[in-house]
Amino acid sequence: FSPEGGSAAFTLTRANLKKNGYDSWLWLRRDGKNSRLTGLGKEHDFVWLDEKTIAFAGDREQRGAVKGPSIETKYYKIRIDGGEAEEFLRFPVPVSKIIPMKGGDFIVCASVFPGWEDLYRGDPKRAEEYLKDKKENEDYEVIAQMPWWWNGGTYTKGSYSSVFRWDHRRKKLIPLLSFGIDASSVKLGKDESFVYFIGKDAMQPFRRMEGSSFLARVPADGKTPADPETLVRSKADLEIYNYELADSFLLLLASDQAFGRNTDPDFFKVDYETGERAPYAKWGQALGSSVASDVRYGGGLSRKMVGDTLYFATTLWDGAYLYKLEDGQITPVIEKDGSVDCFDIAGGKALLAGLYDMRPQELYEAPVDGPKMGTLKRVSDFCGKALRGRYVAQPEPIVFERLGRPIHGFVIKPLGFDPAKKYPCILDVHGGPKTVYGPVFFHEMQYWAGKGYFVIYCNPQGSDGRGGEFMDVRGKYGTVDYDDIMAFLDEALAAYPQIDPEELFETGGSYGGFMTNWIVGHTDRFRACASQRSISNWFSFYGVSDIGPEFSEAQQSSTPWREPAFLWSRSPMAYADKAKTPTLFIHSFEDYRCPIDQAYQMFSALLAHGVESKIVAFRGENHELSRSGKPQHRIRRLKEITAWFDGHRK
Repeated sequence: FSPEGGSAAFTLTRANLKKNGYDSWLWLRRDGKNSRLTGLGKEHDFVWLDEKTIAFAGDREQRGAVKGPSIETKYYKIRIDGGEAEEFLRFPVPVSKIIPMKGGDFIVCASVFPGWEDLYRGDPKRAEEYLKDKKENEDYEVIAQMPWWWNGGTYTKGSYSSVFRWDHRRKKLIPLLSFGIDASSVKLGKDESFVYFIGKDAMQPFRRMEGSSFLARVPADGKTPADPETLVRSKADLEIYNYELADSFLLLLASDQAFGRNTDPDFFKVDYETGERAPYAKWGQALGSSVASDVRYGGGLSRKMVGDTLYFATTLWDGAYLYKLEDGQITPVIEKDGSVDCFDIAGGKALLAGLYDMRPQELYEAPVDGPKMGTLKRVSDFCGKALRGRYVAQPEPIVFERLGRPIHGFVIKPLGFDPAKKYPCILDVHGGPKTVYGPVFFHEMQYWAGKGYFVIYCNPQGSDGRGGEFMDVRGKYGTVDYDDIMAFLDEALAAYPQIDPEELFETGGSYGGFMTNWIVGHTDRFRACASQRSISNWFSFYGVSDIGPEFSEAQQSSTPWREPAFLWSRSPMAYADKAKTPTLFIHSFEDYRCPIDQAYQMFSALLAHGVESKIVAFRGENHELSRSGKPQHRIRRLKEITAWFDGHRK
């Protein structure tokens, strides 16, 4: 929303198959209508400057202009009542966020490069020296910190984000924070006296160390770089998740880590003056939407502070809803099944992007108070044309009990379903494992239903939305979760006799890829499987993944040195000699979350034991291939999996 709530802006993104990329534009919602504001198809991040003006990052140089390498960041501004965008700000370093101040200055989050900390000054010669040095050393990587690379990116090279103030009169950046501190979640205080942030020691070799993160603030006046005033520091029983600035207190979101590092947070009040902390509300549920889908691109707010009331998206069971925290009490605002993906609130009304009624994302409005609170009204139809005249399968729930716990799952029927016929079936396992499947539009599942397959999917133990005890599968991968999935398969077969038990297939990505690798070593009831962006060996994953040490220790409650036999027993590679199921591996070369060596190992092991197997690997893609990869690659991935299954039919 604009500062006074009179208008709203949003980004609309569309896959461009011809260019094999994505176009994105800024759109405006005003007077009940949606209209496109920009036209180049390159605009995404933006901020309101005032009620009539928006600033956005980009590069709108004339075509054919001679361009050399640069680390500058440009912002443009455009009026919502007409006119062309014009260059507004030019920063000498990469900038990820700007926060407008009342007098025309900005708080700026900008990159700092060790050894080149002075680049923010904007000296052209110094920038030229930096780019020359970078070019001369592009064949070498010096690794001295962890994580030492990041999914879809490259080696981290020690760069980090710091906080500056942009003096609009002198056109210069002024450091607010001592160098050497990596700052995230940067917010400007209500009276603009302080800038708040979550910090870490940027030069710490291993950033995950206990107590490494802290909530702090520095003066916003820009008089001199300051050492931060620490308000809260993480420790063994208090892991900082995030924070919000209420009018009369600071709201801290933090967990006691009762279920490890994935423990969902509770709420605490922190006094602005004294820093005194006190419990405010217990929650212990997932914040934001954990509902899996492959029709999102980008995002937005999942929390919004209005006065002293927090509105927040939260995942409960199989959906994501809007709740509010007021006077220490948590109550629902929007309870419609589906997913609140992101939202904003102004004038007693929420505007949100959501997944409802088996449609891809659309815009919705809902009052957040009064007798009609939470009543959703769809106010866009961006995806209607794509769905028109096409079969959209409706998820049918399956709920059953195992070990005294309800397990939720869904079944979608194939196109042209005939109760008298038998159909093949694909079991789809979600990633995470701390995510959920819900009754929302999932393109790959709809594609397979359109190809004549049943598609079934469930939320086994380890899934999100049901509190820490159900989410906790530390040291249990491949045990209770595998048994839940196999029990769900049996329930689906019993409930839908049209599913041919001799025509079963299975796939999954990330954690679902781990489970696929585990499945082929523990059962031969599937005719073929497709393992995507998977984990196969916890030993090698530990040393190669960008989150390897942290994730491995947190999820397996062990290390390669403390309990090597146990860690091997939880690795799918340990059971590859028992596999019989033809297995396709889908992986990406720049996937550093679950690096491609995981597919290579399992693929080699299966071939060594006479099991039919194949790898399809994608250049220029990472762990997000199925969700935000290049459109042609996403289509190729889907066709490869489908052809693999089709080729192994009876």
